[in-house]
Amino acid sequence: MNGFINVCKPVGMTASDVVVKLRRLTNSKTGHLGTLDPGAAGVLPVAVGKGTKLFNFLIEKTKVYRAFFTFGSTTDTLDSYGVLTEKTNIIPSSGDIVDALKGFLGETSQMPPQYSAKSVNGVRAYKLARKGETIELTSKKVNITKFELINQVDDKTFVFDIECGAGTYIRSLARDLAEKLNTKAYMSALIRLSTGVFDIKNSFTLDELQTDIEKKLLPLDYPLQNIEKICFDQSFRKMLVNGVKFEYLSFDGFKRIYCENDFFGLASCSDKRLILEYNLIL
Repeated sequence: MNGFINVCKPVGMTASDVVVKLRRLTNSKTGHLGTLDPGAAGVLPVAVGKGTKLFNFLIEKTKVYRAFFTFGSTTDTLDSYGVLTEKTNIIPSSGDIVDALKGFLGETSQMPPQYSAKSVNGVRAYKLARKGETIELTSKKVNITKFELINQVDDKTFVFDIECGAGTYIRSLARDLAEKLNTKAYMSALIRLSTGVFDIKNSFTLDELQTDIEKKLLPLDYPLQNIEKICFDQSFRKMLVNGVKFEYLSFDGFKRIYCENDFFGLASCSDKRLILEYNLIL
């Protein structure tokens, strides 16, 4: 089996747990396109078979989340699964929150949580944190294109829609937003609504994937639908299969390459030479 499966990950499972289940169901190599914390739910695209060859190309796609932030306290993990570390009586108003959100848009610097999958000298940060070690993490650049307050569910909990680039920690946003409002907060729930072209409306639960999984498999070119395509006739098939560079009109970025109706992968162009960099035929 080759392609992608749009999984709706349940709360309580790691992204790796889902990948293992899909590997058994498809009897193929599998890998997820961006981790999702065990306490979070929502879209987790899983590449199957040759789809895993596109991992590096797809991992940086824009993601959309629905996040619940609870103000007035925080935890060591910055979510509802951690140990309470601080409390305060300061609960911001919705107006104060809306004003503060404006400062988070665009490219900003963000410090990852102590409990994160970030690697520190080859060891995951959360493993060191569980041992009680204080980890010296470095901030990273993240890009946030949308950060909107959409609802308030109780006196302390507010709901946000967030659109951001890969690598953004939503738990860190809860911490940083609260800090700007002179209070404390943690992420009390999280749902990933989309990543790239994969949307929660078209996702499948693990129960739904127990039957007819092949019918739920998306084609290899599904997540590449916004990339221009180039079609070659059968005379180019051998060169494409063997990854031979050949002269072609110059273009920037990547193009989808087809020979008749067969999708061959993604190609770039250098010095008027077409290079099949992501070969999905071999």
